[in-house]
Formats: sequence, C-alpha cells, structure tokens
Amino acid sequence: MLQVLGRLHILVLHLPIGFLILAFLMELTARRSAPALRPAVGFSLFLSMVSAVAAAALGYLLSLDGGYDEELLNWHKWLGFATTGLSVALYFFHKKKAESAFYLPLFIATTLVLAATGHYGGSLTHGADYLFGEEKSDATAVPIASLDSAQVFEQVVLPVLKTKCGNCHNPSKRKGGLVVMTKEDLLKGGKNGLAINPDQPDSSLLLSAVHLPLEAKKHMPPKGKTQLTDTEKQLLDWWLKAGAPFDKTVAAAAMPAALRSILLTKNQAASSPLDGLKLDPVSETTLKKLRSEGIQVFPLATGSPFLQVLFQGKKDVTAQQLGKLQSIGKNIVQLNLSSSNVDDAMLAAVKEMPHLNRLYLERTAITDKGIANLAGLQYLEYLNLYQTKVTDAGLAELQSLPKLRSLYLWQSGVSPDGVAKFASQKPDIFIDKGIENDSMFGEVALKAPRINASTELFADTVQVALEAGFAKVKIHFTTDGKAPDSTSAVYTEPILLSTSGELKAIAYLEGWMTSPVASKSFVKVGYQPASISLAKPPDPRYKGNGEKTLIDFQRGGDSFRSGKWFGWQGHNCVATLDLGKVTSVSQVTAGCFEDTGGWIFFPKGIRISTSMDGKSFKKVGEKTFPVADGPTKPGSKMFTESFASSQARYVKVEVLSVLKNPKWHPNKGEPCWIFVDEILVE
Repeated sequence: MLQVLGRLHILVLHLPIGFLILAFLMELTARRSAPALRPAVGFSLFLSMVSAVAAAALGYLLSLDGGYDEELLNWHKWLGFATTGLSVALYFFHKKKAESAFYLPLFIATTLVLAATGHYGGSLTHGADYLFGEEKSDATAVPIASLDSAQVFEQVVLPVLKTKCGNCHNPSKRKGGLVVMTKEDLLKGGKNGLAINPDQPDSSLLLSAVHLPLEAKKHMPPKGKTQLTDTEKQLLDWWLKAGAPFDKTVAAAAMPAALRSILLTKNQAASSPLDGLKLDPVSETTLKKLRSEGIQVFPLATGSPFLQVLFQGKKDVTAQQLGKLQSIGKNIVQLNLSSSNVDDAMLAAVKEMPHLNRLYLERTAITDKGIANLAGLQYLEYLNLYQTKVTDAGLAELQSLPKLRSLYLWQSGVSPDGVAKFASQKPDIFIDKGIENDSMFGEVALKAPRINASTELFADTVQVALEAGFAKVKIHFTTDGKAPDSTSAVYTEPILLSTSGELKAIAYLEGWMTSPVASKSFVKVGYQPASISLAKPPDPRYKGNGEKTLIDFQRGGDSFRSGKWFGWQGHNCVATLDLGKVTSVSQVTAGCFEDTGGWIFFPKGIRISTSMDGKSFKKVGEKTFPVADGPTKPGSKMFTESFASSQARYVKVEVLSVLKNPKWHPNKGEPCWIFVDEILVE
C-alpha cells in the first residue's frame, strides 16, 4: 500500500510548482499595478503549502522503492523537504508580515529552491544530463557506414535498448535494479534475475518482457511509453537466440538476410545524401505551367525545394515533355516512369537531373543502353528495374553510382551470377531479386494459399475460395482434416461445403519448395441454444458482450482484444448450454485463440457432459489436444469432439486450459490464459 501511495507522488508534485509560481506572479503584479490580487496570493500560497507537504510525504514513500541514483535522490529529497519548509514559512509570513522586508526575498528563495528541486527530480527520471546535456537524436536513427562491418551489440542492439528502455534503466534510475546501458550492466541483471541469458535465451527476462501483452504488469516498455517496433523485436529475438554475441560484426554473426535488409533500409533512411543540399524552390507559377502541359510535378513537402515528377502508367510520354523538365532539373529528386512508354532515348533526360535520388523504371522498355544515361547521378539511392530488359552488362554500369542503396531486379534480364558478382562488389546495396526475399531466411518457398470464405460458421452451405497469389501454382486441398500433398484434390473452382470439417491446402509447383499448410475449420451450426451459463465469469477485461457472445455464431477475429473473446487466466472455461428442448446431440465445437507470447494457449482438451434436467450430468465425450512445445504465431482454431448421439436438453462443455505456462516458456509456471469465442452444438 505504501508503494502505491508513493507512486502518487508523480501526480501531486506538479501542484506546488503551479500554485507557487502563480502566487509569485500575482505578488509581483499586485506590487506594481493590481493590489486587489493580494488576497489571492495568500490563497495560492496556502494551496502550495498543502500540496508541497503531500508531495514531500509521497516522494519519501516512493524513494523507499529504491532503484535510483543515491546522490541525485538525496539532493532531490532534501531540496524537496526544504521547499516544503519554506512554503510553510512563506504562507505564515504572508499572513502576518507581508509588509516585512524579508517577505519578498523569502518568496524568491522559495521559488529558486523549488526550481532546483525540480531539476534534480527531472535528472532522476530522465538522466543526469537531461537539462544541460547535449541534445541527442533517436539512437536507432544514427547511420552506420557499413552495416555488415558494424558491431552487432554496440551499433545495432544497444541503440534500441537505450532508446526504448534507457529512460527507466539507466545509472540514475535503476528500475528493478536493472541498467541496460552497457554490456556489463546487461550481464549483471537486476533484482528479478538475468536480463539476458545467452545459454537459455528463452528464459531471458528481456525477451519475455517485450512479448507480454501490453496490459501485463511486467510488459516493457510500460503502457504509455514508446513501444518497440516489430523489427526491433525481431532484432532482439534473433540476437538473444544467436547467443547474444557482443563482439561480432553483423556479417560474422550471420544475421538473417531479410532482417539485415530491413535494417539496411532503415539505416539508409537515417541519412540521405540530399541532407544539407541548398536549393532555391521553384516558383508555383512555373509548376502550374508544367502541370497545364500534362506534367505532374509537385514539391515533396510544403515549402520544400525538392520536386517529384510522376509519369507512371502514362503511355503517351514524349521526349518533348521530358525536355521541358530541364529548367527545373536540379530540383527533381524523384522521377516515376513506371509502366510508361519511356524508352532508352527518352531516358537521356535524366542527365539534366543531377540530384535525382529515386528513379522508378519498372515495367518499361529500358535496356542496357538506357542504363548508360544514369552514369552521372551521384545522388541516386533507389532504382527499380523490375520487369525490364536490363542484363548483366547494364547492371555492371551501376557500379559507378556511389550512393545507390536499393536495387530491384526481379523478372529483369539480370542473371543470378550477375547479381552474385555485383553483390560481392557492392555488399551494402540491398538487392531485391523477387520471391527469394519473401522468406525470412532466404529460402525459395511458395507461400501458403489464402482461404477465403464469408464465414466459418454456416447453417446450410458455405462457399470457399483458395488463392495462391503466384502464376502456374497448383493448389492441393483436403476437407477431412488430413494433411494435403501433391496427390490430393486439385483446386479448380470454389469449394461448396455442406458439412463441418477442416479444410487444408498447400501450394505446389515443380522445382519449388512446397508451401506450408494453410488450414481453416468450418462448422455447420446445428442448434441455437436458448441460454448459456458459466461456472466462473471471465476476466473483466475479456468478457465479450455478455455470456451470449459464446453462442451468437460470430467469430472473435484475429485479435484477442477485438471485444468478442472471453478470457480466463489460470482457470478452465466451463459453460452449460440450455438447448431449450430435449434434442439429439453428437458433436460440440469450441473456437479458441493462441498467442504464446501473450501467455495464451489453445486448450489441452475438451470434456462434454449432457443432462435432461440441468442437475444430473453424464460425461459423453472427452478429447485431448497437443500443447504447444515452443512459441507459435497468434491465431484462432476450432476444436471439435464427436460422440455417440444422445438425447439431452443441457450440454456442459469444459474447455480445459493448460493453466500454467509450460517449462519452455520464458515465464514458466505463471498462470496462463484460455480464450474462447464460440461454443457450438450439433
């Protein structure tokens, strides 16, 4: 309770600051031109005194939590006590001796001590150099000269930790006794144990904290603070599971290609060769004249001298139009000619655009001859040659471009050997070769088919369409829950389902790796229960729209925060359905959700009991399901148990939770969640 009260210090501390400064300003105004304000000064001083006493008391309780720099804490604490004492003295001095020669100096002294108290308080929470230190930019935005030669920890991982965790875990504010500013700090850990464990990365507190649900008490950074991006989470996951290398370079640590590409792109975005380039803006009159002639030209941003020119999709571009850009050529930094009729001869116009930074040539007739026109573009960073006839010879021409960082070559005339040779000579350039970059680890694998249907719950029939998203790919599918292979039925038209079942599909193409299996359960709704009752109510945060949410024939969606899921932590879901009349039942299905990073697991089993009177129940079916033996992607699934047909009015469904996080989980033994969105009876 004392800890909770202490944390109220953050809410109260601003009150004495505001009241005292208000009183000081009114005092000065009263002395010069508005003596009628004098009574209000006393009232404001009274409020300042009371709130200062409260802030000091609560601040003292907060200091007992520990985790703060001792020197800064002592300065802040004793100056806070001094401010409180001076506030009390000032109030009574104003009340009885406002005309005394000591009154105004006392007022000024109290205000100065208050300022010093606030300074040390800010240093406690934001670092000792918060006020007078040098301004620091986002650590993750600092460009790296060469990503492959960069130190994984010092230049890639540590900036993320400093930016997203450093406010609470620095030498001045050691929340939980943990500091994340150096290698030694991380290895030392905090009060709750090791922040990182290279030998058992999944048990690292750092890893579990960032993957907890946002609402969880131990989630880091806390709710309300700037959260880690998905890329930053991927980076920490990889670094820890790679053994937390501290002294290796990115290349030596064998960072996955896709993650490296993302970081490379972000690193390049942090610093542009256009930074510092001084150009006069083009007049709006000139731009309007060009637009009236069919040339779409616009500033990159309001007031920016940099221009973008858009011709994408136009099949009537002329050399004369491109020639008219010569007058504004030095201001053009983006030129989009994608899917246009531009050819090698017309591309000569880019020679008059010395500051061109991004050039889009995808789906054009450009060849190696046209690429020769790019030789002088010293600022070019991005070039898209997708579906062009550029070959290895044209690719070799690009080696002279000093700032080139992103190159797109899919379905061009460039050979794999040509790409490999170019990449070896220009290792810092991200080269997109198409399908190879779709996999996290660079494997050439087909993506799982998409299963599209208007609903997963149906009364009569439901039509299901499958999409592969890639030409010439065959889709093989099954509807009985068995894993499909190249001998399974081939998808040619939408599938019409009239019974419950699990549809599974794979994408197959000779010479490619077969896709992962896509699956989705479809349930034919048998009965609409009259009512439902729960043995234990769900967590108040996850209670859907009332108990009937479980029998409204609506799925909860792809997020457990959708408001359509029921959640229990450390307990089973036990529901009794009243069918309204005695009827024949033979199957029960429960829709569940899993997100192991959020402590949410699919059920380990389901137990079904039936009754005629709602009092005496007989077990008619029970089924167990495998429990995840490692991290899984978030998603939902339908769990079904069939049993011998029996007559019943009441059906009790027990969706059995794992109850506690498994041993492999970073927070093993903690109570886990079971989420249910629908219970169906057939």
